[in-house]
Amino acid sequence: MDLTTRLKDLTRPTGEEDLLAVKYPEPRLKIDPKQGMWVAVLCVLGLAGWAVLNDAPAPSHTFTPATSVPTPSIAVVSVVGEVSAPGLVTLTPNARVHDAVAAAGPLPEADMVALNLAEKVADGKQIVVPKVGVAPVSPGATSGKVSLNSATAADLEQLDGVGQKTAQAIIAHRDKIGGFSAIEQLQEVKGIGPAKFAAIAPEVTL
Repeated sequence: MDLTTRLKDLTRPTGEEDLLAVKYPEPRLKIDPKQGMWVAVLCVLGLAGWAVLNDAPAPSHTFTPATSVPTPSIAVVSVVGEVSAPGLVTLTPNARVHDAVAAAGPLPEADMVALNLAEKVADGKQIVVPKVGVAPVSPGATSGKVSLNSATAADLEQLDGVGQKTAQAIIAHRDKIGGFSAIEQLQEVKGIGPAKFAAIAPEVTL
C-alpha cells in the first residue's frame, strides 16, 4: 500500500469523534403567541388608519372677506333764524325743507310762507327761517347788516376790525355750534374781545 492510500485511511472519520461543544447565545427578544397576535392586530389597525387618513379629502379653508354694512345716506343741514333749536339737523334722504324746519321747531313769528317748504334739502345746506314782516335773509349782507349764519369770509371781512383770520375763526365757530342763535355768541370766537365785539355787533344780524 502506497503512502497516499495509507494517509487517507488514517484521516477518514470513524463516527466516534466528539462534537465540538458550542454555546449559542439566547435570543434577546422572546414573543409568545399571544403577544405576537396583539402585535399583528396593532400593525393592521395602524395600516388601516394610515390608509383612511391618506384617502380623506384635505380640508378646504376658504377665506370669506368681511362685508361692510352699507350706511344709509343722510343729509345734515343747518337751520337758523326763527326756530327754537337752531343748529344742525340730520334728515333722511329725500327730505324737504318742511322736515328740516319742523325738526328745528319754528317759532310763532316764523314766516313759513317765505320758504319753499317743498324743496328737497341737500347735505350741507343752510336754511334761514325769517321773521314775519322781515325780508328773508340772503347770503351776505341784508338791510345793511351782515348775516352771521350765511355770510362768506369775504362778507365778514367787511366788518369793522375783522380780518382774514378772524373771519375764518367766525365761520369755524359757526360750523362747530351749528349756526349762531345769538349775536353775543361772537364773543366765544377766538380773537374777538369785548372791544371788537362792541364795534361789530351793530353791523351783524343772524
